[in-house]
Amino acid sequence: MKRFLQLIILSVAIGLLCLFLSQKFTAKNQSGTGKKIYVYNWGEYIDPKLIKNFQKETGIKVVYETFDSNEAMEAKIRNGGTHYDVAFPSEYTVQKMKICYYR
Repeated sequence: MKRFLQLIILSVAIGLLCLFLSQKFTAKNQSGTGKKIYVYNWGEYIDPKLIKNFQKETGIKVVYETFDSNEAMEAKIRNGGTHYDVAFPSEYTVQKMKICYYR
């Protein structure tokens, strides 16, 4: 019984140590240095001041690209070579892309 209790305490201590280390490394990685978010949106939908404020508050750089039609956006995404974290197509294009990508 004493040995079992020692194993439980040791397991909890190792778990807490792992949790502490993961929190430390996560906080270090989220310091904003080198972080980027790639946004693909309709032209002039987001105020450039909003993007600057976001970058200032979070330290995350926003790479903002625009498109003028759903067809142009869809073609660029389908051709690949460019990765976007967020894209804003119209609803009918979302449905069309969802059907094509999840077959």
